[in-house]
Amino acid sequence: MLFFVNKPEEGILDRIALIGGDEDKALLLVGDAVTFGTAYWEEKLEDLDVEDVYALKDAVDARNIELSDNCETVDYGEVVDLLLGSDEKVVSL
Repeated sequence: MLFFVNKPEEGILDRIALIGGDEDKALLLVGDAVTFGTAYWEEKLEDLDVEDVYALKDAVDARNIELSDNCETVDYGEVVDLLLGSDEKVVSL
């Protein structure tokens, strides 16, 4: 299940746990939500069994933040591929 996240609200992580349940989870972070890709949030995301974390490169660059090693930057083309190029359920939060 791919979660498309654009707000850096901590309560969103609780919703991801609730909605995602035992399914494989991935996050696609855009806008201010790219802060979830930093080392500060890494352990919390691991506890939620989030396997993949993607952050929009333009959003990361605009905020001048350093991502954890577990977070992969993607460009707009890759965002489209993630959202439309697979059979995974997409949940926008």
